Amino acid sequence: MKLLSIEQSTSEAYLPDAKDLAILAVLQKNAKATVKEIATAVHLSTTPVHERIKRMEQAGIIEQYVTLVNAAKVKK
Repeated sequence: MKLLSIEQSTSEAYLPDAKDLAILAVLQKNAKATVKEIATAVHLSTTPVHERIKRMEQAGIIEQYVTLVNAAKVKK
């Protein structure tokens, strides 16, 4: 029987709420948005936004932040 740490068991059970989904929507439009910009957009202060982002990262909801490159504009 594999035992889960408190962090693992908590993160696996995490379900995003409406505010988390709003944060995700902002990040999907602009992954470089600052915590302050996100907080303004979702009507929260910066501390809970930062905590929610970290929680979603730990839960695997946010997997990574990526840059999309327009290959046609990149010289080879």
